[in-house]
This record gives sequence, structure tokens and C-alpha cells, in this order.
Amino acid sequence: MISLFPITKVIAVLSAMYGALLAILFAVRDTNDLSENLISSLRFAAIYEVIIFIILISGWSYLWKWFPKLNDLIFPDIRGVWDVEIHWKWGDKKGIKEGRAHIKQNAIRLSMELITDESESETLVVQPKRNQESGRLKLYYIYRNTPKNIGNNSIQPHIGTAILKFDPANISVLEGNYFTDRDTKGVFKLIRHENHA
Repeated sequence: MISLFPITKVIAVLSAMYGALLAILFAVRDTNDLSENLISSLRFAAIYEVIIFIILISGWSYLWKWFPKLNDLIFPDIRGVWDVEIHWKWGDKKGIKEGRAHIKQNAIRLSMELITDESESETLVVQPKRNQESGRLKLYYIYRNTPKNIGNNSIQPHIGTAILKFDPANISVLEGNYFTDRDTKGVFKLIRHENHA
């Protein structure tokens, strides 16, 4: 997620805010003692960093609720449960598998766990992107799938990758092709579950 922020602008704004707050602090204190001002600056910087950290980790979702335009400007809040339909092909075999994806997100992290009756996958890398020209949102997703090995099916874990694109008219739909290191391929389709946070 953090890669979607214009990081130089964010740092510039945060630095300007910090500088303004320090100027106000020193104007109110009315002291010319350099060592006392330095200690106050460091103390104030630590408090400022903790507040920014709390906002980035736990308070970002409130910012997105209060300022819904952030969904368009940066990246939408996609945390929650998604229904998944997997159209797969493995050699001459093909089929459809249904499951659930659990997406966790904050301002600096994004992960997706996909669970079906036969396997579970864990996120190795997921990178949100916005197309520079069209503005269309997508996720680059690399995962490790671990089969449950129920019955006589003894399938080894495998690595897969997918590029999932958001429906331009509906950010509650993600769809894209996937490929794995065991020569399977297909299409993931994710639809946000009705009871999302």
C-alpha cells in the first residue's frame, strides 16, 4: 500500500507539519536555551512519530471512511471476505473451484489468504498498482498453495502468481489470470462478500 502514496509529497507534508508544530511549541515556551529546545524537539518528535504510526496502522480505515475520495486518489479499502471462483486447467483436466479469500489491509500492508475445501494459500507478495494511463486498479499477487491432502490426493505445495484487475465500474469485483509452477493455469474471480467491514 505504501508504494501507492506519493512518498516524497507525504514526507514533505509531514515535515512541514512537524516544523510548524515545533515553531508553535517554541513560541509558546519562550526560551532561548538551545539544549532545552533540542530535548523538547526530540521528545516532541517521538510523540509525533508514534501518532503518525498509529494513524498508519490502525487509524487509516477511519481516514478512508471520513474522506471517501481517498479510495479514488490512493487505493480502496478492500479488507474483508471475498467469494472466489477459480476456473482451472491442468493438462487435459479443467473445472471450477469455489472458495473464500480473506483480505487484510492497512496503510502499509496487504495480504490475501485463499481457502477452498481442498487447499489454502498464503500470500508471499501482493502489490497494489494503479495503471498510469487509465487509472485502473490491480493487484500483483504471488502465493504458496498448500493442499489439504484429503483421501488419496497427495499433491505437493506449489507457487502461483496472478494479476487481478478491479472491474472499472465496481471495486467489489476482482478478476485475472493465474499461473503456477506445476503448469496449471486459469482465472480467479473474486466478488466482495455482502457482509464486509
